Amino acid sequence: MVHGTTILDIIENGILIVDRELSIRFWNNWLVTHTGIAKEEAQGNKLTALFPDTSFSLLKRKVKIALRLNSSTFANSSVEEYIVPISLKKITKSIFRHMRQDVVITPLNDTEVSIIIYDATPILEAKSIIDDQLLLMEKQATTDALTQCYNRKMFNDLLAAEVKTANRYNRTFSVIIFDIDNFKSVNDIYGHLVGDEVIKAVASLAKESIRQCDVFARWGGEEFIFLLPETAVTGAATLANKVRSKIAGHDFGTPGHKTCSFGVAQYSPQEKIKSLLNNADRALYYAKNHGKDQVAINVAGNITTFSP
Repeated sequence: MVHGTTILDIIENGILIVDRELSIRFWNNWLVTHTGIAKEEAQGNKLTALFPDTSFSLLKRKVKIALRLNSSTFANSSVEEYIVPISLKKITKSIFRHMRQDVVITPLNDTEVSIIIYDATPILEAKSIIDDQLLLMEKQATTDALTQCYNRKMFNDLLAAEVKTANRYNRTFSVIIFDIDNFKSVNDIYGHLVGDEVIKAVASLAKESIRQCDVFARWGGEEFIFLLPETAVTGAATLANKVRSKIAGHDFGTPGHKTCSFGVAQYSPQEKIKSLLNNADRALYYAKNHGKDQVAINVAGNITTFSP
């Protein structure tokens, strides 16, 4: 028996009536429009025959539950995605391949249920766009635009968290500050675009050398900084020297070879962050003033050149 009235055909939702084996008793005009399947083809046929590439096991289970409990069951678009596969390329351009559907399955009698399909695609598309924008905003707030490494604000946040961890668990860590030697001459001679390429290349070379737990950020201009958890000053200086050597051996193209100077300091229990950064900064300036292209370490105010 075919069910339906004129009102069911003008409603802006999909409405079909099926039995427990998913034989279609009614197929409204919304479904005709969105699937391209005529009433005459759908009614009396099975969903599994109309859509042979789709598994309807979940729908069958929900239909049986609705009939057994004599109560409505539901399918959520964010979990099941869809019940009837409706390709969105037939309707409009979308970020989804198929229409996302919220579905209500309601028993009509002992053998049949109505299935009402609500198009949830616009809501989920809007949510996806908002989520993407939020992720972009978060990335922009924490990432240096030129080098795509952390920016100074994010580094400071992570450094503050590491200080708390070190104090709580009696651990240590080290920081390395370094900058590009004679960088001003690159900008003056070759221009800022070439200078930007040098900065990006230095950042890339530095990032290649760190562990997953390490933090690397652009500190400002041509200056960079590392945070190395659970690493003493000697280990940090060894890493700094590895990065120094890699950068010194790299051909930057038009500007040729460039070098960097490094300052290393280890965190002391209950030390102020400003003091730690000043210690690393003082070591950096020591390296700059004693020939450049080298690593200097600051241990309790005693600054020396690191010799591996």
